[in-house]
Amino acid sequence: MSETDRRLKDHLNTNQAKRERMCLEILSVQDDYTDVRPRLPKGGPDGGRDLQGFHKESLLFGAVGFVNDATDLGQHRDQIKAKFKEGLENALKEKKDGTPQPKAFVFFTNVGLTPGIISDLQKLTYAKGIDFCDIFDRESMRIVLDSNRGYAIRFRYLDLPLNDAEQKDFFGAWADEINSAIGSGLKGIDQTTKRIQFLLESQMLLNSLGTIVKLDASIWEVCKGEFFFQTMLSLRVHSEGFVGVTFGGGTEEITETLDEWKSREGGLTRNGQYSFGFSWLLPETSMYQCYIDGAEKLEHPKNAKEDERLEYIRTSRSSGILEVGKSHFYFRTLSEPFLYRFQPTCKMIELDGCMILFECTAEIAEHIDQITIVRGGYELLKLSKADFRPVKGSYDRLKVPIEGKQEVVPREMV
Repeated sequence: MSETDRRLKDHLNTNQAKRERMCLEILSVQDDYTDVRPRLPKGGPDGGRDLQGFHKESLLFGAVGFVNDATDLGQHRDQIKAKFKEGLENALKEKKDGTPQPKAFVFFTNVGLTPGIISDLQKLTYAKGIDFCDIFDRESMRIVLDSNRGYAIRFRYLDLPLNDAEQKDFFGAWADEINSAIGSGLKGIDQTTKRIQFLLESQMLLNSLGTIVKLDASIWEVCKGEFFFQTMLSLRVHSEGFVGVTFGGGTEEITETLDEWKSREGGLTRNGQYSFGFSWLLPETSMYQCYIDGAEKLEHPKNAKEDERLEYIRTSRSSGILEVGKSHFYFRTLSEPFLYRFQPTCKMIELDGCMILFECTAEIAEHIDQITIVRGGYELLKLSKADFRPVKGSYDRLKVPIEGKQEVVPREMV
């Protein structure tokens, strides 16, 4: 018996939330399954559906039936058969929210089932009008978890590290995939690769975090160089007092048009831009004490309320040239340590589930083609124009630096 097989029997005893999440991730690395998501893994009225998604074009519902200290004896197999039928009935019940009937059903269990049992259960689903049924018993899950596509899932939920042979297999396959992607213009980096990247890098402190904004025209064509843009990132759970960061920038000074710059035939443009970063720290926490105590002068956002002035502090600033002929701009926050880490930060894994908002002048919003959040050389998030939902706002509600001039030159904000 392999260690994976043994741990599937009892490692997740009573932990239904982790059981469902593991099964969902196993399903997500299978061919033909898309948009798989949990219902309510922590409990609650999930309508009898532990997970849902699509198998090819068919709506899929699924159920997870684990038992504590699983065996392959008749008692546990009978228990799982009953659980399967219960899950199937719940999947086929008419839903009050108007959800259509599924055409596919998937079931996970940590009990070993014979081919005959699996066949009988599948026939039952087909008789109920289901077109496709997939059953993952303990052995089926073990095969996935002991393969390259499942090592990360196995490590996350069963606490099983990779042995030497598996490490070679893991990194060999990852390297091939990345090289293939680079060779085709960095296309085809799929969710599996990103998940592997995240697993390997997740425990490292972030040395940089940046936002790249790509426009569908040059900065001059879009707004004559006058703009403001910021990213607001808030962690789901604070990291030693670090709650999040607001960073971005805007126009510092516009002194020449694009044509005037080009006519000089070389040399740096005289147009300028500024960038800023404000960290949000909880008072009386270790991170707060590290960055606040002993500081002679702190700068707060202009629009921070009095009760917020202890929480929002300036941690980065810079100014530079603004090349209005370009069709993108980039803002960066956080810092690498030298003798001292100058800006608060968090681990990469702590970005999971964070909230991100973008705010900018309306002219910019209308021409944004793509926004990418990057960490070093890795893409953490890429949004296309179809992913945006612009909402009008006002400049005076934003937490901005003292050099921001959009209140002097009023512009509609989004």
